[in-house]
Amino acid sequence: MDEVEETLTYLAKHGGVRYLNTLLATAVPPGSEIPDTCNIREWSFKDIIHMPSAQQKDWIDACRQELDSLRERRVYDLVNPPQGRRVIKNRWVFDQKTDRHKCARLVAKGFSQVEGIDYDNVFSPVIRYESVRLMIALAAQQQWHMTSVDVKTAFLYGELDEELFMEQPEGFAVKGQEHKVFCLKCALYGLKQAALQWWKALDRSMERLGFRHTKSDSGIFILTSSSGPCVIVIVYVCRDLLLFYGQQAATTMYLWWR
Repeated sequence: MDEVEETLTYLAKHGGVRYLNTLLATAVPPGSEIPDTCNIREWSFKDIIHMPSAQQKDWIDACRQELDSLRERRVYDLVNPPQGRRVIKNRWVFDQKTDRHKCARLVAKGFSQVEGIDYDNVFSPVIRYESVRLMIALAAQQQWHMTSVDVKTAFLYGELDEELFMEQPEGFAVKGQEHKVFCLKCALYGLKQAALQWWKALDRSMERLGFRHTKSDSGIFILTSSSGPCVIVIVYVCRDLLLFYGQQAATTMYLWWR
């Protein structure tokens, strides 16, 4: 077992992020229909439609679930393509969890955005690792209660200040309206300003709840009360570059109170 661990450590160190993504993408039970050497995140939608019908259906359903979540959050309006305006492209990014649950994410190709036209500011506050370690140490020392919350589709909560247009996703253009495009109202994974817009939405929501972020670290929010517990919220955004097309974020909040 020690030799196996040493080998994996060596490969992870010298194989880099690509090797780690391959390990995660292929961490499925034996007998799965996905080859062990296949990196799911490199698939395109064309790879999906050439699969056997049973496998294809599962991945198509995952795409539909993603589009349903976009519609439920009113991320876009379907409009005629504007004249003289850049239309952003997109792509599907696929993944499979260890429980074999299939996921599909629609990611905008933000690298085609033009600064000054499609976006202005992209800076988003990020919590310092030192702050995370400090709060965990304090919680352990003071025996505070800790819990965590995973915010799914976090970036979709951010409203866009700019007017952006994006092509309809491959394989899911509305029948009879294939020429139309998405007019984006909310941030989408891959957009340059997605993280910033999400942060603005989060800051407004926390303020309405009575939280204030610290001056030393914007990722720490504190709620104080004379009669109730003190609540400290740490917001951490985990970003994973997806084939240079965009970002995927999973936001976790850690809460302490005493």
